[in-house]
Amino acid sequence: MSASFDARSLADELVERAVTLPKHLHARPAGEVAQATARHRPATIELVAGARRANAGSILAVLGLGAVKGTEVLVKVEGSNATAAADEICKILEAPEDEG
Repeated sequence: MSASFDARSLADELVERAVTLPKHLHARPAGEVAQATARHRPATIELVAGARRANAGSILAVLGLGAVKGTEVLVKVEGSNATAAADEICKILEAPEDEG
């Protein structure tokens, strides 16, 4: 293992948080999740709902989860600044319908 690999590994975080959706996960929040994921590159962000997994950077993959109101969604973030990325994604998913 090289010293640069060790330093990069120590800087990476893994954050997992569960969110219960207050609304269906439709196109608008799916788009916001994809945009937030792009802002947090190179972190890897994945959403899990039941047996389905989605790359959070893909609107179609997020919609493909079929997550409806009351569904528990696990937000998994790996990379540098994972906590900030998880905070932003969870805020989007937890927003009531009237907040967009």
